[in-house]
Amino acid sequence: MNEGSETGGPASDLQEQLITALRNELEEYGGLLALFDSQQAAVLERKPDAVLELIPRIDKQLAITAGCRKQREGTAVALANLSQLPGPATLRSLAPHFRTAVRPLVEALADEVNRLITLTRRRAQQNQMLLARSVELTQELVSRLSPRAVSKTYSARGRVKIQPAAGASRLLEKS
Repeated sequence: MNEGSETGGPASDLQEQLITALRNELEEYGGLLALFDSQQAAVLERKPDAVLELIPRIDKQLAITAGCRKQREGTAVALANLSQLPGPATLRSLAPHFRTAVRPLVEALADEVNRLITLTRRRAQQNQMLLARSVELTQELVSRLSPRAVSKTYSARGRVKIQPAAGASRLLEKS
């Protein structure tokens, strides 16, 4: 399916589908990254309502992005099977089977999708750390304001567990 695939047919159709799938995946990862950026800004600006509002939007975008990735992977597998490629259907292994004129586009889209995946994972980890630190600071503040309201224990794995002390639940509910 090298240069001969320029004439059309099943291989050409799958190539077009793969390019479309890459573009869709790229768009959705961009949307996910924008949501993570908004979440990070809300955490840093101490806007808990905005952070909470973003959670369902992020969850929905994660599902959409996963669907796009699954569709792209399925199309790549179908194209690899049609091309009778040995081994896994990576975008790098498929690129040489595209028309010469289209090959740089496929490579650029694949590179950009991979870059956004890495960036989104990094941003998600940063946000997770920021949120965990915010919770930790809030719990520390509550324990300083009312030391008897909170009890701190450690799990068998060494993780800190903070719970309302007996009778302190009403105090925390009103805060």
